[in-house]
Amino acid sequence: MRALAVAAWFVAGLLACRADTKAPPQKPADPPVSTPSAIPDAPVSGTIHGTPFVARDMRYIVDDRIGYAHVDIKLSTGKADDACGTIVPERPTSVWLRLDGAHKLGAKELRLGPDTADKPDENWSVHYQLFEPDGSGGHWTGLTTRNALLTLHGVSPDGHLSGGLAVCFGDESNSCVAGSFEATSCPPTIDQPVRGTPPPESIPKQYLERMLLDGGS
Repeated sequence: MRALAVAAWFVAGLLACRADTKAPPQKPADPPVSTPSAIPDAPVSGTIHGTPFVARDMRYIVDDRIGYAHVDIKLSTGKADDACGTIVPERPTSVWLRLDGAHKLGAKELRLGPDTADKPDENWSVHYQLFEPDGSGGHWTGLTTRNALLTLHGVSPDGHLSGGLAVCFGDESNSCVAGSFEATSCPPTIDQPVRGTPPPESIPKQYLERMLLDGGS
């Protein structure tokens, strides 16, 4: 058992130190507005790692896989010709929110922070990621925070999820975004996981078997 624990820790360390992912220094930072109701009624925008950010593609994904249930709201600077289609350019800067576990996306206003991380209805995290070219081809830079303001207006009859976000990440570039979004419901793309999503080959065998028995493909 001890040997298995050591091996798991070693593999986790390797994944955390991938050469193509860098995390800038971070310090606590308050959101750019003081209350959820003050979030601007305009597309989420600001700066990410010193680069202007405006959300053009907005989508949300509800993943109900056994053992990996979560919700992602993905806001990207890229565009897609069709709803849930391929985003162009290939590596757009994105801001995304994750809610771990299975939850209903009802209307609510949340002030996220370290003291809310253990509350099931408020267990959101906010991330950014961008691709930076360099002499070796480029690398991803990403950062995560739980200190943000979030509003959700619920899911409309046509399947759209609207809401607002205000967050500062506390990095040296003073990355902050704020604004509103109307996200389209899209199916999970487990063959193209976002940063932090387990790749499909990491799903335990017993869960894959259960998914097939339940009618999955």
